Amino acid sequence: MEKIYHKAYGGWSYEIIDEKSYEQYWWGKRPSSKEAFETWLFDPHKTQHQMMKEHGKKNIGWNMRELIKAEIIRRFQREDDDESLKARYKKRRSDVDIYAEILYLANEGGVKKTVLVNQINMNNTIITRYLSNLIEEELINVDGRIYETTDKGIDYLNHYEELGKLGTRGPF
Repeated sequence: MEKIYHKAYGGWSYEIIDEKSYEQYWWGKRPSSKEAFETWLFDPHKTQHQMMKEHGKKNIGWNMRELIKAEIIRRFQREDDDESLKARYKKRRSDVDIYAEILYLANEGGVKKTVLVNQINMNNTIITRYLSNLIEEELINVDGRIYETTDKGIDYLNHYEELGKLGTRGPF
């Protein structure tokens, strides 16, 4: 039985492909880790950052990555609009859209710079400029080489979503 869990931020959905393997993955791990992960997965309006703050967990994103690598969970872009992803990236993006895209990716348990370069489709020099602006404005934190969205960054995303509802947001 396939279950699809929609996350509110970033347009990503998650699907548990193999329920048996999913249960085996959590066998022997701390029950609170599974509970925290499922709280995040099942609540479409709760971001990973908010959930980790509530539960005091730091490893939820790593669990998700392990589950995706093992092909137990599938992550895919939702098709909310008629435009394909390719057509969306052909349009020029404003700085606001690029900042929001970086914050969306960093909100899913943190992200490395190389992943940002590949996902956002920009070169390393330009991403570095955007990241330094986000760090300066305290919208994103750096923990080692992992970039994570702060509470202020989540507020930025909420306002960005409101702009999208009004129809004044850019092509992202």
